[in-house]
Amino acid sequence: MKANTNSADPRSWSYWTNIHINRCPHGIAYFLSWHRGYLYHFERQLRLVANDARLVLPYWDYYSYATLPAEFTNASSTNPLYVPRLNTNVRQALTLAPFSNTLTNFQRGLSNAFEPVLESAPHNPVHDIIGNVMATMQSPTDPIFWLHHANVDRLWAAWVNAGAGRQMPARTHLYWSGSHTYNSTLSIQKRVTYDTRSSLYYYYQSEVMPTRLPLADLSRGKVFRVQADGSDPLVPVPPPGPFRVSGRKSTGDATFSIGGALAIGLDQRSVSAQFPIAADDWSAVQEIARGNTGSVRGSAKKFKSVEIVLDKVELADDGKQGGYYYQVYLNLPAADGASNRLKSMQIGTVGAFQISGAMHRDGTAQLRFPVPRRLLHNPALRLGIASISFIRVDGDISPRGPTIGIGEARFELSTEDKDS
Repeated sequence: MKANTNSADPRSWSYWTNIHINRCPHGIAYFLSWHRGYLYHFERQLRLVANDARLVLPYWDYYSYATLPAEFTNASSTNPLYVPRLNTNVRQALTLAPFSNTLTNFQRGLSNAFEPVLESAPHNPVHDIIGNVMATMQSPTDPIFWLHHANVDRLWAAWVNAGAGRQMPARTHLYWSGSHTYNSTLSIQKRVTYDTRSSLYYYYQSEVMPTRLPLADLSRGKVFRVQADGSDPLVPVPPPGPFRVSGRKSTGDATFSIGGALAIGLDQRSVSAQFPIAADDWSAVQEIARGNTGSVRGSAKKFKSVEIVLDKVELADDGKQGGYYYQVYLNLPAADGASNRLKSMQIGTVGAFQISGAMHRDGTAQLRFPVPRRLLHNPALRLGIASISFIRVDGDISPRGPTIGIGEARFELSTEDKDS
């Protein structure tokens, strides 16, 4: 398939890479369902090319073994599974956050939703830490892409099988209407991707959620902990950078910024961007946290949700190849007797792969992170100086200079209900 240079031929590797470049839904609805259909069609083509009806696409369970399988790291010129990569150990990308008992809904747009958390990590950081072509929308060029996504698909099946209140939209729900279109000749009905067994006729050797991280595979003796519920304090909060504050303003027909910071440059260090929150704006946030609508000065709109927005995001030359990512935290002041401390909430991750996907979809890179109401509905929180922290997480090999530029990071209210 790699030797076939006709990208219009389904028997060529580039045919499948181009589908991902042109159609993949990252950071939007149907991330898991689209990729399940993509894997299904690709596996069928593998069987046809190999003339082997028993061939199955394997998965790489990096929660059990965080280092790339040896078949993919042999740099022999005759090994079609090898491509140059920055890292082969992805332990730094892993988290148990998607498997928290609090994530009981499935789809993006609902509170306590599994799909956006799984996409944020481990999916995105695995791309980022491996780096090189895996940190781009051409990631299917690397054969490990398919084993990575088979594992993501397996983790979805494991989440469903875990039960304990976890629920998918019913098979008859409108969520499953319509089709995923991969190109002019290839599609799949969304309802077919509801599960793996009833229509697609496959299952995984293990369909159990991971319960621990593979610490033995962690290099440099570092442990990068990602919270399962976003409720633990981030200690210590990185120092603030010398970033200019952006004022309150309308940012669109449905959005309003109540504070932010400008011209944020990220490199190998962790850093925070501080900005003030006015008392009446904080009152609006608290109303939203209670499930009501909030109003602010300068706008007649009724706001229903809160987001952190990273606008005009770009990659420096050294940052384009990946090998790193950042955990993104929102820090808000908390009343604690006579002293003040910050309440920190992890709201997502950002790296070269996620930025590449945003630029590919819209032509510009804007990343939006909904802040769940449950994290804001806390009487201990008070108004004052808020901050957004970017916690750098490195692979064994990672760039040491500038990586990401952010035109503005802001605390934004939306009239749309985005509570996932």
